[in-house]
This record gives sequence, C-alpha cells and structure tokens, in this order.
Amino acid sequence: MKKILNIILLFLILGVAVVFFVLDPTKHSIFPKCMFHSLTGAYCPGCGSQRALHSLLHFDIAGVVNYNFLFLPAALLILYHYIHPLLNKYFKWKLPNLFYLKSTPWVIFVVVILFWIFRNLPWYPFSVLAPA
Repeated sequence: MKKILNIILLFLILGVAVVFFVLDPTKHSIFPKCMFHSLTGAYCPGCGSQRALHSLLHFDIAGVVNYNFLFLPAALLILYHYIHPLLNKYFKWKLPNLFYLKSTPWVIFVVVILFWIFRNLPWYPFSVLAPA
C-alpha cells in the first residue's frame, strides 16, 4: 500500500512540475494569489514560490533567488531528505537525517521568521519584486 501511495505521489509531483514548467505564473491567472499579500500588502515567506518553481524548472537560478530567496535552500533541504537514505544505502555513507535532529525545526522556524521580517523592510534587496 505504501508503494502505491508513493507512486501516486510521484505522479502528482510530476504533474505539478509539468504545469509549472509549461505555464508561467506571471502570465497566467489560473495560479492562486497570496492571500496574506492581498490583505496586508506585505510579503509572506512563501510569496514568489510559484514563480521561483517555474524559474527552477527552467534552470534560472537567479530568477529563483530573486522571486524567493529561501526557495532554493528549502528545495535542497527537501531533496536531501529524500536522497540521503539512497546515498547511505548504495554508497555506504552515513549521512544524518536532519529532520530527526531536535534543533532542525527550530532553526527552520527562526530562519523563516527572520526572512519574513527582512523581506518586508524597504532596504531589503529583494523587497521590490512583484507580489505572488
């Protein structure tokens, strides 16, 4: 059963990736807008993530960083989470599972909150971008 769920999840992720590869969120209105930005005018930590995903799928790393500075580190952390067991198994490495460390959620929480605060300051270099 778990194998079937993983296959379904993989196809779902691939489907979303195809949609974001083909359609540019800056040019199509089918993508949801950020409710936090719509209500407050301020950027949330996720603002720009749809555009960043589109840029990442087109290997535009500068675009990823410009749309959402935390998107690339978050994507790499998620990728590491799913790849490290395979590396440990096939290469006999001993890479740790970062999500089992007690400090990981707190570090992520603090980084996200600080990012949320700094990206809304007028002098922050990426604060002039268009809203999500």
